[in-house]
Amino acid sequence: ELLRGSDRQCIELMRMSREAYVRLCTHFRYKLWLHDSRHVSVEEKMLIFLTIIGHNERYVVINRRFQHSSQTIHKYFHEVLAAMMTFAREMIVPSTFDPNPDNPGAHKSLRWIFKVFYFLILYIYIYGAVGALDGTLVHAIISSSQQTVYRGRGKGKCYQNVLGICDFNMIFTFVYAGWEGVAHDSRVLTEVMAAPSNNFPFPPPSKYYLCDAAYTNTRGFMAPYRNVRYWLGDFRRRRAMTKEEKFNHAHAKLRNVIKRAYGVLKARFPILDKMAPYPFNVRNVVIACFAVNNFIRKEKINDELFAQYE
Repeated sequence: ELLRGSDRQCIELMRMSREAYVRLCTHFRYKLWLHDSRHVSVEEKMLIFLTIIGHNERYVVINRRFQHSSQTIHKYFHEVLAAMMTFAREMIVPSTFDPNPDNPGAHKSLRWIFKVFYFLILYIYIYGAVGALDGTLVHAIISSSQQTVYRGRGKGKCYQNVLGICDFNMIFTFVYAGWEGVAHDSRVLTEVMAAPSNNFPFPPPSKYYLCDAAYTNTRGFMAPYRNVRYWLGDFRRRRAMTKEEKFNHAHAKLRNVIKRAYGVLKARFPILDKMAPYPFNVRNVVIACFAVNNFIRKEKINDELFAQYE
């Protein structure tokens, strides 16, 4: 019914278009990450998985929808989730740091900024930006003995702090999930960079990730001027006046790309805002959401969420 029905039906159920769903299933078949079972096809396995992370529905609701037992739903959800970890290693990869200034994806926003701000200092420094870096809080189900360190800034709820880097095409190039919600963003970054096993993608010389004032302004990471207006809302009533404010305004406009990328991700997968108490690895679910989101963007599929946050 989904494959023959309207595109709207697919979007409402799986949070993606029919074209994206078909391409995703085809990709998993081609890579041999998923196979048809005796009674359940790859398409239905993927549909079960996408329905759960797209609507945060409990197994009892999924049971009625697909007419399978809870045990079957549990089995195929975890089968797809395991395949998603291999998929994520293919989808979430560092940028190639293309030096070509005419790259339409990476530098589209940069060229627009240059037309607005005719300042050599902005060209010299901000043109070296290869992406934006920031942390975000994702809801987590934590055992009572560990809840204190996960409450953090979440108004009593438990959250994990996720570190992400995206390029200027809203594609995530690095994700690290699982840190406690109470952990400060700069500490998460420091610890992730310190462990070689995390394969943190350090930018090449003279290149930078744009980050907010929560991070240290050092080689490879460009933060805004402190104690100077920065957030875009601060400039709506009164335009930037000093060179520091003009720099911060341009910096905020560019770094806003990661806020929009997180906006698409959380709008697509409500499970990130309120995780259901399922018996699964919460960190892996988060990584899977990032990977699926990247797939839709990389395949250049028309997507209403990306169009909304463009």
